[in-house]
Amino acid sequence: MQLKKKRKSGKVWQSLGVVTANLFMATHGMAQVDGVAAVLFYQESGGRVQAIEPVGSLRINRDNGSVFTARLTYDTLTGATPNGAAPWKHTQVFTTPALPPSTNTTVTSASGHSTIVSIPGTGTVVSQYKTAAHKLPMDRGFRDTRYAFNTGYTAAWDTGTTTGIGFDISKELDYSSYSVNASISQAFFQKNTTLSLGVNYEYDDSYPKFGTPAPFTEMNGLNKGAGRTKTVTSINAGITQVMNRFWLLELNYDIGWNNGYLNDPYKIVSVVDGTTGAPLQYLYESRPNSRTRQSIYLANKIALGPVATDLAFRYYHDSWGIHSITGDLTLQIPITRHMYVEPEAHYYNQSAADFFSYYLVDGAMPQYASADGRLAKFRAWTLGIKLGYTFSGRSEMYVMTEDYKQSGATHVTGAPGDLASENFFSGVHSTSIMTGISFKF
Repeated sequence: MQLKKKRKSGKVWQSLGVVTANLFMATHGMAQVDGVAAVLFYQESGGRVQAIEPVGSLRINRDNGSVFTARLTYDTLTGATPNGAAPWKHTQVFTTPALPPSTNTTVTSASGHSTIVSIPGTGTVVSQYKTAAHKLPMDRGFRDTRYAFNTGYTAAWDTGTTTGIGFDISKELDYSSYSVNASISQAFFQKNTTLSLGVNYEYDDSYPKFGTPAPFTEMNGLNKGAGRTKTVTSINAGITQVMNRFWLLELNYDIGWNNGYLNDPYKIVSVVDGTTGAPLQYLYESRPNSRTRQSIYLANKIALGPVATDLAFRYYHDSWGIHSITGDLTLQIPITRHMYVEPEAHYYNQSAADFFSYYLVDGAMPQYASADGRLAKFRAWTLGIKLGYTFSGRSEMYVMTEDYKQSGATHVTGAPGDLASENFFSGVHSTSIMTGISFKF
């Protein structure tokens, strides 16, 4: 079924590309159209999240240097995801809101992991799911779809100035995001040096199906509050320098401000007994309502004989106390006249957020706390390889695979009672495969 949909997607995008190119060339002169149709398959180990993501994109290059781009993405995600609670030596039961299908107790979840329960004498219907002893609690009813579209136009001027504007929209079952961006760049010294400046503004709307929980309220089956929003503003400044005929260097600085609702409405944190470590209650997480992010990015494109090398480094810091470093290395190695192989390696290392906590001890409530593993201290490696084949320079087929694995602390030093022997690590190990075709006309 996926293969059939993929072929259909490619035809749609090729037809759209022809129509768009004809209109564009009729009004603005000759242009070259590049198109891509691809599909990504993603799977996390342990029965966790899996995703299928078809993608289609167009790039129209005019002979005067201006460029129009458009990209359409569709995601389907299912599986299990950690809910933030701490593991324990006994079975744990978690309660969330549910639609009132009846007043009887039935098993209705499509995933078969939750139970619809009617609380006697209240008329309230809730959904419950269980986690086995000594297992990291998972919400196995995770399911989502996402549509994303982005487009942009870049104009090149005779003065060496380039201006651009773009628009992005993304919509999920419980989340929408809209953003607009603008950029300007100026070339100097026979186009060997280019300075650039870009700004982006994003507006996000979060509207969980059963409402948005207030921070540090108890997890239960009652409907929550109204949806919440946040804004993201960012500025990027950079310089690109031709070092010599074999080496291109790029240096960027990015700063951004997030304001508004920054919690994950589905994440909780366990409140445990300070002596035994037993869970007493589950509270929805609480994060600050603002976040300032800064990063420095250094990229190098180097030609080493027939081998094209991309080598990049990134340092990141934010007001939540997270520091991270990223290193990327990609080599494009020709095998034959039409075939190439592209191995890649990526390394990532981050510190934990100031308010990250695997659990809370009863009677010692902080202002903020989250047990979301994405805010924990961890390291990650990605190893991948891509194989591509070009057809007379007009089109290309490729397939690539990546293996991503996180590592970090498994046990918490000083954990009370039996929690000291539990494995808290929620890191991801995933495999992804992408295949696609690009074409020019």
